[in-house]
Amino acid sequence: MLVGNALPQADAQNLSRYERQRRERIPREALIERSSVESTRGPAGLRRFRWDFSRASDKDFGGWPDNWLRYDGSGYPNYVSIQIEARDRELEKAVLPLDTAALRPWQKLRRLYPELSPLPPSMADLLVDRCLTIRLDGGLARVESPSLPANPTFQYQFSVDVRTEGLVHDHVFAQVVFQDAEGNELGVRETEHVTKTTDWTTLVLKDLLPPRKSDRMYVRLMVGGGEDGLEDITGKVGFDNVMFRQFPQLKIATDHDLGVYLPGQTVVVMSEMLGLSNEHTRLRLRLYNHERKTLGTFSRAIDPVEEAARLLAEEAEAEESLQSERPGEGEDDEDSSVADGASPSQAGVELDGSSSLRYRWDLSDLKPGFYRIAASMENERGASLANETSFVVLGRITNDPAEFGDPSRSQESILGLPSLATFQSESDVIDPTPFGWTVPQEIMERHRKGKLRERELAKWMQLVGIGWAKLPVWFGPDESDHADAAAMLAFRLRDLGIQPIGLLDQPPEERLPAYQLREQSDTRVANLLRDESAWRPELEPLMNRMTTRIRLWQLGADEDQSFMGQSNILETLERISTGLQGFGQPIQTMIAWSWVDTRPESVGDSWRGLHLHSPSPLTAAEMDAMLDREVKAREEAVMAGGATAARLPATWLTINPISRRKYDLDSRISDLVLRMAATRGHRVGAAFLSAPMEEDAAVLTRDGRPDELLLPFRTTSLLLGHRTNAGSLRLQNHSDNIVFRGETESVLMVWSDSPNLEHLYLGENVYEVDVWGRRKPVEVIQHEGRRVHRLVVDRVPKFYVGIDQSLADFRMSVRLDRTRIDSLLGLQQPLGVRFRNPIKQSLSGELAMVAPDSWRLDAGLKPWNLLPKESNQVDFGVTLENNATIGAYQLPLDFRFETLPPTLIRVHRTMSIGPDGFDIRVSTRLIDDDQGGRLRVKIEMVNHTNRLTNFDCLLFAGRERQYERRVLVLPPRETVERNIDWPMGGQLVGTRMWLRAIEQDGNRVINHSFDAQP
Repeated sequence: MLVGNALPQADAQNLSRYERQRRERIPREALIERSSVESTRGPAGLRRFRWDFSRASDKDFGGWPDNWLRYDGSGYPNYVSIQIEARDRELEKAVLPLDTAALRPWQKLRRLYPELSPLPPSMADLLVDRCLTIRLDGGLARVESPSLPANPTFQYQFSVDVRTEGLVHDHVFAQVVFQDAEGNELGVRETEHVTKTTDWTTLVLKDLLPPRKSDRMYVRLMVGGGEDGLEDITGKVGFDNVMFRQFPQLKIATDHDLGVYLPGQTVVVMSEMLGLSNEHTRLRLRLYNHERKTLGTFSRAIDPVEEAARLLAEEAEAEESLQSERPGEGEDDEDSSVADGASPSQAGVELDGSSSLRYRWDLSDLKPGFYRIAASMENERGASLANETSFVVLGRITNDPAEFGDPSRSQESILGLPSLATFQSESDVIDPTPFGWTVPQEIMERHRKGKLRERELAKWMQLVGIGWAKLPVWFGPDESDHADAAAMLAFRLRDLGIQPIGLLDQPPEERLPAYQLREQSDTRVANLLRDESAWRPELEPLMNRMTTRIRLWQLGADEDQSFMGQSNILETLERISTGLQGFGQPIQTMIAWSWVDTRPESVGDSWRGLHLHSPSPLTAAEMDAMLDREVKAREEAVMAGGATAARLPATWLTINPISRRKYDLDSRISDLVLRMAATRGHRVGAAFLSAPMEEDAAVLTRDGRPDELLLPFRTTSLLLGHRTNAGSLRLQNHSDNIVFRGETESVLMVWSDSPNLEHLYLGENVYEVDVWGRRKPVEVIQHEGRRVHRLVVDRVPKFYVGIDQSLADFRMSVRLDRTRIDSLLGLQQPLGVRFRNPIKQSLSGELAMVAPDSWRLDAGLKPWNLLPKESNQVDFGVTLENNATIGAYQLPLDFRFETLPPTLIRVHRTMSIGPDGFDIRVSTRLIDDDQGGRLRVKIEMVNHTNRLTNFDCLLFAGRERQYERRVLVLPPRETVERNIDWPMGGQLVGTRMWLRAIEQDGNRVINHSFDAQP
């Protein structure tokens, strides 16, 4: 007993002043009185708390707000000045003499009126606005308010005014901390950060919901250092008007915690209102789609007396039901809270602060898509409160029966196995889609606390298209239950075809001293795993439990590239892998690497490869270029004989979405989909979202529910994950597209920077899927005498599933043997069409070239025959008529296949007509001359040959104008320009003009038409 009593006393003596005061337990009922806060109640009885750092906050005139605390830990020196100052120092100087002058007459008044205070009212206190000022001097600062009562029945809005001056590295923000009655921290919310020089601005935290069991809350006013570790030695920060506003709490949720619904399921929306006052209120619920279009509404007028009576009646009914289950009890009880014969509205009951009103709204027959439910509560004074939740309804976007779960797999396939059972065999290989996530810590925490069971979490991950899951699993050595839970989750994931990856990112903060870091602030993984004698006792007990289920591990987060630059990296990683393996199963490891840094040429037995990460997301084109460059470098090394036979590193990528604050929704969706698609054309093992719960990423909300990009991720993952880039089709209207080849079905992805329309035949049984998972048949029409699919194309990619891959391969094989025909009028020139039979059967048919009217062909239709996998060329003779103009032509090629029934497809190839060895360019502009303007036509010709050539140029501007004539003499390898000015040029703008250039001493005639532009 003596030792037990002495230890806490000794500990208390070692605590700093800050720690002693923060740990002091003040009774809840005394918090407001001890807080020196201005506390008021609004018309509905709701509280407002405010610290304005006025004289009322500094009753002892000490320049420090009463009962506030200053954190004095490492890095927070006391020499950094923090005190209450006037926001306008000049005004304070002007007013203080008035206070001094009032002292003498005030003493005379006190002789007449002794009840007056010793000092007169201060004009400075009345007129001068004060704030808490921090003057920086190379250190950090943290100031904490007294605690205030927090009630989970209500929600709060927090705000603080901030001003910064001269900051370069430091950033300023505020935190709201919730605690239980024992002082345990339950949650922290943080405002946005302010830096540089910023005038007074208000930082706001809306919808502050105290965690369950919250008893009190307080504020931290923070000045933190830069990400590079540097701190400002000069600068000034001001805080003012620290405020909490109390509101009734409006909760909105659905019956599925994670907000994912299968087709046909009814979505049950549940709203709950807490902390209501006795005011008439209206509840409104609105259903929105991803475009914020209203799809449905629910409205309920709430009369407080009626609702209170309803709650009382429900309680009475529940009590009667309970009584009926207890025979002989309560039969003679005549006491009732509602008198006989009185209606509920006459009973005099009313709502109190603990009343909870719940309403339900069932939504059925919803189409696949992303939905929001917005709830609002409005009272008669116009005050309103709003909240929002989201959910998705999945669509069946594939023909795979396992899309929503493998029907052949037992849902209880691993029940009954011991908690540390290993894989059945090493050959138990899964084939996940190559897109994954780093599972958010918040989700893992919910799982460890039993709020999400393994089966529920694994099933959710399968439904949203996750193929690889990085699980943050760095625990303390005494947290074996956490390790077992992670191991069981990993088994569940593998059971559903998802590859689990153990992520060793950061150990628990309280365990950091055990790792004996050289630099305490540098907690990157290479430093944490530097000393095996330090980290092995910490990790071995856990790894022995987890490596039986998790064979693949990543050392460090995706942005932790601390292993880069180590000279003996291969030996280091092999040693770490062996140590982590311990007495468990053999493991393989991955590390993070920079896109721009030189990559290792080979990996070891345990070290598997690299996760490539860039702080700023790369575009799809940049990813393509970087990965192509890697392939080219390896090919060059092979050609030079420098390549080794060692195993190449596996490649993983980060594909984090671009910022929702900077880009619109369509841009963000297109960017994510195109980057996911880009990985399917390269040797990429997996691509990951590293922070799906970040607000800026818009994949999950902070409570783990769906956000805007969840469905686009799922759709792309499921449709492209097991398919590879087979090339692109050249479409008539130039829409961008990629063909993805699959084992059983192929997919065409199409998009365009501007709205577009394409017509082509894709095969039978083709259907369209948009990024929201909505599936529909593709419209089939007759177009130019052919049966084709009509594709409506826009910025956001669409997927056409089940296309005929052999037709796509045939289309992509069609080539012209040249891209340009010389502008020799009246002379026949050859033009060949090459194509290949992509299937294992013979093909035959006819080819028609649909030439412009100014062309003459030797034959409009020519037969062809191809053996399996054989290539062929069909030649046409092309003669240009007298009116043939130079320029680019879209040349339609119609292929008729002798099938039952016959198949007819059209492909388009670009063909240019122009003088061989010469280029001609024409431009126009309108020159103001106060007489209707002069239209200047600039003719520019380039001679690429080694001979002197003359062209006689005739320029026509319609029948009502005389043509103009110029002769251009073109020396070898030179460019010549001529200008022709037309009077009254404004009349010519928009008309079609014609240039005819005749080669002297030659047989070329160049016809070129163009529109006159101002």
